[in-house]
Amino acid sequence: MEFLGKLGIDIKLLIAQIINFGLLLWLLKKFLYKPVIKRIEKDEEELKQAKFQKEKLEKEKEILEQQKKQESIDSKKRAQEIIKEAESIAQEIKEQAQKETEREKQAVIKQIKSRLTEIENAKKYKQ
Repeated sequence: MEFLGKLGIDIKLLIAQIINFGLLLWLLKKFLYKPVIKRIEKDEEELKQAKFQKEKLEKEKEILEQQKKQESIDSKKRAQEIIKEAESIAQEIKEQAQKETEREKQAVIKQIKSRLTEIENAKKYKQ
């Protein structure tokens, strides 16, 4: 002990400083370290959840984009089908109109021929 005294170290003061350091370490651990660690762990958990939510939303976004593309393709196909159907109906209407026109033309020609025949017959009776 005298050796420490010769170096200028007071044993009582050293013990008091060790006790004070231990007390300070315990207080810091109890009131500062644990709450800080809990807060860090809580923040890390929130970051994990946020990352999980972000990945989930990105997957949903991709799915929605694929659905949108598929719906667009389906809509275009349906529109093409409707156009083809409309063209087919228009062609049928055109053909029916041509047939109706031809029938009316034939009926008019027949009517004109019968009128001409009547006129010729009438001329023959007059002579």
